[in-house]
Amino acid sequence: MQRRKPSLGCPRPVWFPLLLAAACLLGTAAAALGQTEAAPGATPGGMGGLGGGPGALFSNQPSLFPNDGRIKLLVLALNPAGLTESAAEQVALILQKNLANTGHFAVVGPRELASAFEKEHPDLADCREIPCGVEGGRILGADRVAAGSIRLEDTRFALRIRLIDPDNNLTDYDEEVRFTEVTMDDELFRLANSISRNQPRIGRILSTSVRGLVIGLGKRQGLKIGDVLVVYKQDQPITNLQGEQVDLQRKNVAIIRILNVNESTSDAILVHQVEDPQVGHYAKTYLDPVRQIEMVENTRRELDTGLRLANRVRPLELAPVLLADSERKRWQKKLADAEAKRGFWLMVTGIAAAASAYSAYTYEPSTMGQLKLFGSLAATGYAGYEWLTARELVNTVSEEGRAKGYVDLMILPGPQGPLLAFSLKF
Repeated sequence: MQRRKPSLGCPRPVWFPLLLAAACLLGTAAAALGQTEAAPGATPGGMGGLGGGPGALFSNQPSLFPNDGRIKLLVLALNPAGLTESAAEQVALILQKNLANTGHFAVVGPRELASAFEKEHPDLADCREIPCGVEGGRILGADRVAAGSIRLEDTRFALRIRLIDPDNNLTDYDEEVRFTEVTMDDELFRLANSISRNQPRIGRILSTSVRGLVIGLGKRQGLKIGDVLVVYKQDQPITNLQGEQVDLQRKNVAIIRILNVNESTSDAILVHQVEDPQVGHYAKTYLDPVRQIEMVENTRRELDTGLRLANRVRPLELAPVLLADSERKRWQKKLADAEAKRGFWLMVTGIAAAASAYSAYTYEPSTMGQLKLFGSLAATGYAGYEWLTARELVNTVSEEGRAKGYVDLMILPGPQGPLLAFSLKF
């Protein structure tokens, strides 16, 4: 005898099975429609657990990155040499996972790139080189593009990774690591953390008071007490002589130091400033001590002089006048020493040549006569070689002076044609 399942106390209507079947049909149709509208190759979470975004289409372009404050990193497939494609792909996947686990990056890898671009941009779907990677990064809105290669050297692997800024095509990070199958996990973990520490941490100023500032960076971003940050305001207009806006550029306004670190925020005090930081301004730093010190020193000089030390497109090298004068004096001394050496060996060559001629004229077929003749000839040859060497040195130093602007090259009219003249700048 079969036991009946207990009911909830109300009779089941006759039309209940028909209603259940209709609901199932509607659910299936909705799921099919959702799959049709989803981005090609999109997975829940965007990266299949590697930290990507939702993978939806926006204005007919793939948008695989979330806007959650993390650096948007596009990782291209590795170029293999001496090993199979599948082996290189596995190494790239491990590196992707380590980069995502730092919590600093929203990572999109080659699989997601291929799925997103297979229809709209098929030429970029299997990108491995920097030019196409930069183009793909600009389309996706990536902050950095990671391109690399891996090769097999006997029993060791050599992996080189470069991070490119797609806005200006400049290399922001470049490192090569070597590892074996045993040490691969440790080296890739160390490489991912090194990349993370060499990328900027950027937050907003949340509040200001007479006691200091509160910024939106904390322990989650790796900050610690004593770190120094640069405060800047974004999108400052640049105008031409007619007052028309031609570009936008950021402006550094202050340097701050961390006094207390919370989970997602930090308390800081002002160290140096040219303007009062305001709520909404940005604060930037590096976890790597060397890059942090370099950034702070450059910013301090910029704030003191009121001049930007670097242009956004092409670096501009500025040197103090005293340093330039010292460089010119060193070159002048180097040229004077080379000319003195040339004159000395020219004199020795002349004396040795005269001695050789005299020895040949008064030659006697004896041992002493042979020694005099061959000795003077050897001295002439050695002195001549030293004179030629000194003359080449003078020419080299003169070329260096012309390249640095210390020497003027002029063509002057002469009685028998144009003459070439040099003049030193003092």
